[in-house]
Amino acid sequence: MIKFLHLLLAVSFLTIACSTPENQTEATSTTTTNSSSKSQQSKVKINLVTPNPQETVKMGNTQLVVEVIDSKTNQPVAVKDLDVQVSMPMEGEETMTSMVKIEPDSQPGRYKVKTNFSMQGKWDVVAKIKDSQRQGQASYTFNVK
Repeated sequence: MIKFLHLLLAVSFLTIACSTPENQTEATSTTTTNSSSKSQQSKVKINLVTPNPQETVKMGNTQLVVEVIDSKTNQPVAVKDLDVQVSMPMEGEETMTSMVKIEPDSQPGRYKVKTNFSMQGKWDVVAKIKDSQRQGQASYTFNVK
């Protein structure tokens, strides 16, 4: 019993020693939301290169190609963090999602997005830039047969 109390006491001290005081947490979060960093971000467009969303896409493994374009210069730009979410809304059920693998293409600013449309129906693809220097978002809907 005494050994258990010593162990409990030691764990309590470690927990208190490793925790961050509340005022430090607030200072850190204020620094990250500084408005001057947001004003330095440039806007980008995310264009779908292939496939054409008006065409029917086959069910199964699919590769999309997206291109990130700087809105001011109209030139392709590489970004540090491109996030792509692929989902299919399901009536009366939770939304189905698909795994995504993103790779840079041979041309600057282009990215291969490999995914799997596992069912027939309408699939939504949302691409977002999570880069500290750039921001942009695009959505596409595919009819999968």
